Amino acid sequence: MGTVAAHPSSTELLLRVAFGVLGDLMRCWHYPVAPMIVGLILGPMAEGQFRRALQVSLGDTFVFFKQPASATLLVLTALALVAPLVFKGPRRVKSDDA
Repeated sequence: MGTVAAHPSSTELLLRVAFGVLGDLMRCWHYPVAPMIVGLILGPMAEGQFRRALQVSLGDTFVFFKQPASATLLVLTALALVAPLVFKGPRRVKSDDA
């Protein structure tokens, strides 16, 4: 209530309501909130570094695969994104048949 009293704005109030509803839906659907908060904090910094790397390499996206460390991290990130979909798929099919 302190921020609403300090800056009374209908836009800020609507944003608080929207984020509250989003947080409640995430809790109902068992989505973890912590990774989203970390992403909101680190996302702009990562985007700035990504832009800087592209500027240095003159727009060449292959620069991320030239170094073994960065290529390994990119492959591990892709696996981390795809693995839950691959491993959850067969369990979902088995539970639907039973």
